[in-house]
Amino acid sequence: MNVVNGIMGRVFDLVLAPFSGAPALGLAVVSVLSAVWALLVFRAVTPQAKLAAARDRLMGHIYEMGLYQDQMRVVGRIQRDLARANLRYVAASLPALVVMLIPMVLTIAQLEARYARRPLYVGESAVVAVTLAPSAASRLDELQLTAPDGVTVEAGPVRDRPGAAAAWRVRADKPGRYDLAVTLAGVPVATRVLAAGGGLPRTAETASTSWTHALLYPGERQLPGSGAVAETRLRYPARSTHYLGVELDWLLAFMVLSMLGGLALKDVLKVEI
Repeated sequence: MNVVNGIMGRVFDLVLAPFSGAPALGLAVVSVLSAVWALLVFRAVTPQAKLAAARDRLMGHIYEMGLYQDQMRVVGRIQRDLARANLRYVAASLPALVVMLIPMVLTIAQLEARYARRPLYVGESAVVAVTLAPSAASRLDELQLTAPDGVTVEAGPVRDRPGAAAAWRVRADKPGRYDLAVTLAGVPVATRVLAAGGGLPRTAETASTSWTHALLYPGERQLPGSGAVAETRLRYPARSTHYLGVELDWLLAFMVLSMLGGLALKDVLKVEI
């Protein structure tokens, strides 16, 4: 997953680079671009004529039900035909939905890494926690965190022996993206990234050995399954995104903007939906 996330991350870094000072505008642009490629994929994968016929038949049965709503026998027949027409429409559109699933998951994951949280401000502190794998749990006292210039370790470690974890409070002194080194008896065993300043850097609260977690939260590299560290955590502040003075969750904003973009562009791109 680290290779896939690295490629996708660089692509989104390039797309969002002009909008580092305007995150809301960047999200709007990505939403519209996502709508465009989704429409093009939908047009390429679905049998457009068959889909249009299934949709027209479906709408016809809905209108028919409105005309004969006081005739129960006819309504029963219409409902049967409506169900069949609905199945035909779903069957015609399902291949495109399957094809779009993975690209859309990757897109949403990249946006989550940038819009769910913001980097630390200069002078702001956060807690970094490291959990050891069961094979290394007995070596908790040897666990250390080292920060480069630009980050200060203010306190710690505070050790949780039953949980085989340790935590440190760190402060961002300069804007940038810093690698915090996790060592065990002086040997590097993991790296935790701390982002500080502005822009739209990739972030994640948790890094683990799970590839599904790395797929959904690509802000941190997946930890090796055979390593001494099972998990690292760094809690970033939540990011706020405003549109016309209204604060919207980033995922809701993406869904609304991409849907509006798709509806506005489907005729331009000649796509039947």
